[in-house]
Amino acid sequence: MCKDFLWGIAEGQRRMVFKSWGSLCKPRKEGGVDIKEILSWNKAQMMNWLYKLETNTPNVWVQSVNAYILKGVSFWDFQVTAAHSWLWGNIITCRDSLIDLTGGVSQAKELLSLSDYKLQVYEGLREKGPTLSVYKTLSDTFNYPKHVIIGLLAIQNKLPTVDNVFRRGMMLVNRCVLCENHSETASHLFFDCAYSATVWQTVSQWLQIPPKTQLPQVLHWFKGHNRGKSWLKRQRRCLLLCTLYLLWNERNKRIFKDLAAPPSVLIRKVQYLVLTRLQALASDDSLY
Repeated sequence: MCKDFLWGIAEGQRRMVFKSWGSLCKPRKEGGVDIKEILSWNKAQMMNWLYKLETNTPNVWVQSVNAYILKGVSFWDFQVTAAHSWLWGNIITCRDSLIDLTGGVSQAKELLSLSDYKLQVYEGLREKGPTLSVYKTLSDTFNYPKHVIIGLLAIQNKLPTVDNVFRRGMMLVNRCVLCENHSETASHLFFDCAYSATVWQTVSQWLQIPPKTQLPQVLHWFKGHNRGKSWLKRQRRCLLLCTLYLLWNERNKRIFKDLAAPPSVLIRKVQYLVLTRLQALASDDSLY
């Protein structure tokens, strides 16, 4: 399941959680990964029944409801009783939720007249989060989805780096496995480490990105200089997330598989992934 992969469950054993499921069920601009929050989304989908009744959609279900349940009473005024089915009770509950959400029956009717009424209902029901200032760097369809997830977690310092694990009570030797000279934090792992710095030095020159030594500096530069959809700017955004992902992947391979690759290998992988995505962009209009 998607939740098992992202939230940390394997073979029936729960792992340490670094980012709550609720925070993942938010759009990228709020620090999530665009997973729908199931309860709110289910209520939004239930609005389809209200839409059919409001527009008197010509189908058997609407005709049966009007003939045997409503019997001339507007469904906006109808009161459910214990004699009615579980489904009908939930439909009326959703009606009341829509009225509360919009502020009245007339506003609810107006919302149901919109083509995106289900999405608007969902946005009204779900719990909002603060906007992530650099979300546009992550939201580009040019980026690889799995790179976006790791980049998102790295930006929010939610990856299980040794310092994060240590703060949650697990005693480990805090040492960066890439350089073996310093403690592992997200800032060190991705930029300060001699291994990472070697990778960044080359990939930054490749797409003319000024060298930076801290993730906040990099994100600030991207926010100010890489708005828009020119090919160069989209390649730069892709390069940022590819590099973060491959550095994290290299770190994990060394810890869990005892495999190590020199910086030159990662540099070639970054260039290959960015160029591959560029070819896909040229041939797939959906990525524009």
